[in-house]
Amino acid sequence: MAYRESGSKDGPCVLLIHGFGVSGFQYRDIELPKHRVFSIDLVGFGSSSKPSGVDFSMEFWRDQVANFISEVVKEPVALVGNSIGSLAAVHVASETPELVKGICLINCAGGMNNKVKQMPGDFDGFAWQYKLVGPIFKVVLAIIDTILKIEPVATKIFDNVRSEESVRNALAGVYKNPARVDDALVKSICKAAENEGALPVFVNILTGNPGPRPEELMDAVTCPIFIIWGSEDRITPLDFPLGQYFQNLPRTRTSQRKTSFIELEGQGHCVQDDAPEEVNQLLLKWFREDGLFSSSSSA
Repeated sequence: MAYRESGSKDGPCVLLIHGFGVSGFQYRDIELPKHRVFSIDLVGFGSSSKPSGVDFSMEFWRDQVANFISEVVKEPVALVGNSIGSLAAVHVASETPELVKGICLINCAGGMNNKVKQMPGDFDGFAWQYKLVGPIFKVVLAIIDTILKIEPVATKIFDNVRSEESVRNALAGVYKNPARVDDALVKSICKAAENEGALPVFVNILTGNPGPRPEELMDAVTCPIFIIWGSEDRITPLDFPLGQYFQNLPRTRTSQRKTSFIELEGQGHCVQDDAPEEVNQLLLKWFREDGLFSSSSSA
């Protein structure tokens, strides 16, 4: 697996986890100079290997992150994740709490892919249009699954979506600051998509089991949680059930466990790369106010 290390060699450790289809490159301007910072590429993405025959799942990435902490970092970390990277952080914190000092969730995903598990009460209190979306979306996803398992068709689709034009257009719909959708970002994604094994990984992840929702894991998470959400995120909208769950989490989580939420007005899904200066300051404030590294003189 590929990873990058920056900051202070002696500082408290922070591990950054990216979202779907991208890599640790999206943390290119997150700067925490007094901390030892690791930015990883999940297996299947970025410069990490894209092995055949792997049953990709959130549990697979959970174990990858936990092993990285144990074998490379060798001390507990603050986990910062975006999208499925956030969900991976929840998995790690719930399964191996001894490895985690706290988790920062930036626009957390509800599952490995768009086939997010529906939970009882998801659309209680929501408009009838929202309730209609779920069943229709399931049918559409079932059709897509079938199509993606036809190799010539999947190859044609993949060739289209991994072109520089397609990637740039997709990012333009996710990012709020057009200047951040630069050649370096586009090429970091397109280059990874050219690696051997990229197509099977693409199909495997999109058609796989989305895994448990973060709500199902949260009772086992005992560390502090800091939630950052872009108000204009259209991938995990704040006014949908998942967004509402996280917005309410500081109120519903037990008082013994620190939980805070901040909505960033005008921001989208990839806040850490769209507005890195703001996220830098928020992370440092969180470390300080929640006492994440209070036992370390370097914090």
